[in-house]
Amino acid sequence: MANFVPLDFAEHRLLRLANGYGASWGDGLGMVGVVPTEIPALVNSYPLFFRVSPITGAFELGAMLGFAAEENLFLADDGWDAAYVPLVRRCEPFAVQQSPANPDRNSLMIDLDSPRLTRAGGDVLFFSDGRPSERLQAIIDSLEALVKGAPQGSAYAAALDALGLIEPVDVRIDLGGGVSHNPSGLFAIAEARLAQLSAEALADLHRQGYLGWVYQQAASVGQIANLILRKNRGRAPHVL
Repeated sequence: MANFVPLDFAEHRLLRLANGYGASWGDGLGMVGVVPTEIPALVNSYPLFFRVSPITGAFELGAMLGFAAEENLFLADDGWDAAYVPLVRRCEPFAVQQSPANPDRNSLMIDLDSPRLTRAGGDVLFFSDGRPSERLQAIIDSLEALVKGAPQGSAYAAALDALGLIEPVDVRIDLGGGVSHNPSGLFAIAEARLAQLSAEALADLHRQGYLGWVYQQAASVGQIANLILRKNRGRAPHVL
């Protein structure tokens, strides 16, 4: 159970943040939410799909990391084996919370029960004068990108859904030796429908900045082959 409190220099100046990634730190996830501005970097490693939010019922964009709910095939030792780590995993153990007194302002929160926090080793959170350390500032920047990207992601998914460009997909993974996986609840770009869009509809997607993302997301499904290779060999040699 997370224990989020507002980050405070006086209270938390001695805390340090461990480096690396691992299942014991909460990184053992088969899929993570992402925002559209990440798509150009994500497509080099991850298959991208939509899922239906159990809370809102709307489509949400996600990056597949493995074939099971707690399987992250990009974890290797203490590293993350990909050129790009999704923003949501770079922010741990921090989050933002809207200020009750000022809805236009967000408060930076820290999970005091996170195993990433330590008092020895790792990176400091603050410089001695109270300024955020480079590590903390990078996390703040990532959180700001997520906050900014969330409504953009909702608008992107809604625009595609309105055009009939989101369809359920049956992903069947044969790993050989009688081992197979069939992840459920995934939705992909409807490529046949995309090919039939009018010039006007395509121009409108381009005007909104969505068209490039659509084609990149559609192509990203080919990264499933990369996941199969990772699954079969256990891990890849290069680690961030």
